[in-house]
Amino acid sequence: MFFRKTEFARYRFLVDGLSDEILKKRVETSLHFYLTKANKYKRRDTVLGTLSVVLPAFATFASAAASFYEAKYPSLDLVVPVITLIATVTAGMMAHFKFSEKMQNYRNLAESMKSEVALFECHAQKYSKEKTENDEQAKDIFMQAIERIIEDGYRKSRELETAHQSIAENGK
Repeated sequence: MFFRKTEFARYRFLVDGLSDEILKKRVETSLHFYLTKANKYKRRDTVLGTLSVVLPAFATFASAAASFYEAKYPSLDLVVPVITLIATVTAGMMAHFKFSEKMQNYRNLAESMKSEVALFECHAQKYSKEKTENDEQAKDIFMQAIERIIEDGYRKSRELETAHQSIAENGK
C-alpha cells in the first residue's frame, strides 16, 4: 500500500503519448489537479462521513455507560453532549463544504479528460481519419474539447462555491 502508484502515475501513459508539448503540459497539469482535488475531497468526505456515523453510536454507548456508572463517574454525563456536539458539527461541515459534490465534480472532470485523451490518441470517434481531414484538424478538435472540459470544471466549481457562500451568507 505504501508503494502504490498514484492514479496520475497510472494514467501518465495517456499524457505521455501527446506530441505537442504545450498541449501535453496543459492536459498534464489539469488532469493532475483534478485527480489530486478529487482524492482530497474523497478523504475529507470519508473521514467526516465515518465520524458522523460512529459518533452517534458512541454517544448511545456513552449514555448507557453514564447511567450504569453514574455514582462512580459523575462526569460521564458530560460525554454525551460533547459527542453529540461533535457529531452535529461534523454533519454540518459535510453539508456546508459539500465535500462529496466537489469530489464527484473533480472525478467527473478527470474521467472526461482521460476519456478525451484516449479517444484522441487512438484516433477514435470524432478524431478518426474518416471524420477529420488531417491530424491538425483532429488536434484542433481535441484542444477545443480539452478547453471545454476545463471551462466546465471552472463553471461547476464556481457554482459549488457560490452555493457554499450563499448558504454561509443566509446563515448570518
